[in-house]
Amino acid sequence: MANTFVIACPDCAKQVKVSEEHIGKRIKCKGCGTIYPVKAPSEAAAASAPKTKAAPSAPKTRAAPSAPKTQAEPPPAPEPSKPDPNAYEDYDPNDYSLAVVNDTLPRCPFCAKEMESNEALICLHCGYNTRTRMRPEVKAVYEPTFGDWFLWLLPGILVVLLAIGMLVWYLVFWNLIEDWLADSWFEDEPGPPRTYLAGLGPGFMRLYHGLIILFLYVPIFRYAFKRLVKEYRPPERSIKPEY
Repeated sequence: MANTFVIACPDCAKQVKVSEEHIGKRIKCKGCGTIYPVKAPSEAAAASAPKTKAAPSAPKTRAAPSAPKTQAEPPPAPEPSKPDPNAYEDYDPNDYSLAVVNDTLPRCPFCAKEMESNEALICLHCGYNTRTRMRPEVKAVYEPTFGDWFLWLLPGILVVLLAIGMLVWYLVFWNLIEDWLADSWFEDEPGPPRTYLAGLGPGFMRLYHGLIILFLYVPIFRYAFKRLVKEYRPPERSIKPEY
């Protein structure tokens, strides 16, 4: 068990018994409510001992030639006060009550540092959010290089070029489909008017070819928008800590 000793309140001189593990901590006097730090026995005795002033010297008088010089005796030292054995009966080392301090701003529950204002929700020192009771995750990442940007945006660029190529192909198909169907097995009678088997003429081919290209454009433009606009930044690469 830790050694105990007695200290006195600096305001009302009420004495309490504390142990060595409380040295450096602050306690509250149950007599007057004063909050004061617990000091070592030597420091507490030095702080509580009354300061005595030297007695004023008597006026100098001319002594007779034959009288010997005598030195004044110092005043007796005050006797140290004896500790009151009943002073620490009400002391409870497990009584952790809140102390009133003179802080003007609230403190962060995580790092115990002052908040920016009374209405502040996020601590500027550690990032703790007093409403969600969470801290943002902080991690070290590499800065994306030109190669990272190029490899990340390349699929989106290729998809856009594919969409442009499909549009050019449809224009060529539109102009040449009549010549491709002439003298083919789709042609029923050369005409005029030229007829085709089951109505599979140039108009039918242009319509359904355009619908197929339009159907393919939906996922193509969706992927290009996601890669080039919505998520254009390359993914972060975390720096592994060195142990």
